[in-house]
Amino acid sequence: MVFRLSSLILAGAALALPVCMAAQDGGPVHAPDGRAPLLISPLYFPPKPNAPFTAVAKTIVVRTLPDGSTVTSQNARHVARDADGRIFEERVTFVPVPDDGPQKMRVHAVDYSDPLNHTSYRCDTFSKVCQLREYRDEFVADMARPVGLQPDKRTYLTREDLGTDTFAGLEVQRSRETLTMATESVGNTRTILRTVDYWYSPELGVNVQVKRHDPRDGDQTLWLTDLSLSAPDPQIFKVPADFRVVDHRRPQPVEDAQPSDPE
Repeated sequence: MVFRLSSLILAGAALALPVCMAAQDGGPVHAPDGRAPLLISPLYFPPKPNAPFTAVAKTIVVRTLPDGSTVTSQNARHVARDADGRIFEERVTFVPVPDDGPQKMRVHAVDYSDPLNHTSYRCDTFSKVCQLREYRDEFVADMARPVGLQPDKRTYLTREDLGTDTFAGLEVQRSRETLTMATESVGNTRTILRTVDYWYSPELGVNVQVKRHDPRDGDQTLWLTDLSLSAPDPQIFKVPADFRVVDHRRPQPVEDAQPSDPE
């Protein structure tokens, strides 16, 4: 699951405007064009029971340009989990840093995940339509990735134990993963190192802070603030009554009725 930087999406949409204007003014004409958005993987919240919390999840992305200048974007969103492992997550647009312009963070979607009932809702706040699918814990396979040479035979993963620490009053285990991408493994002309530092809370089963460095994507820092271990309001895990639900789940097979024994 990933976030798209809204600033890039808006920039891509704006690029189409001069095309129409150029055509109307009799200037050179070309087809519309845009920019590929940068994809951001958010903090992962597993359906761990008996470990409720509420928090604000923040993300800051800093990209360094060839001339040494930087472009910085951020967002902040409310997240929660109850004692049954149900998960609530807002999806919020990114804004520039400093945020002194007309762009404001906007909640564009809300996720409601219920592992007990195997349901996952993605609700668009503009259309008020929710997409209902079966809940799947999609990050389990990635968490079990072993160190050493990876299956692609081109990348190599190491993992370091950085000891214990505290974060927001919680005891955390610190570690660092380094993925080495050999020359030409991803089209690169030199070796690329991608490092990720983790602050992991065993009590919550959550990375309360993650710092990623990848020369292709820049520096990404994700962390939890305003963290509370109190049980969240049960109402926030309910899909709003005025939202329409589109069910994408596979229908359950209907078992044929067994014929009755002859008398």
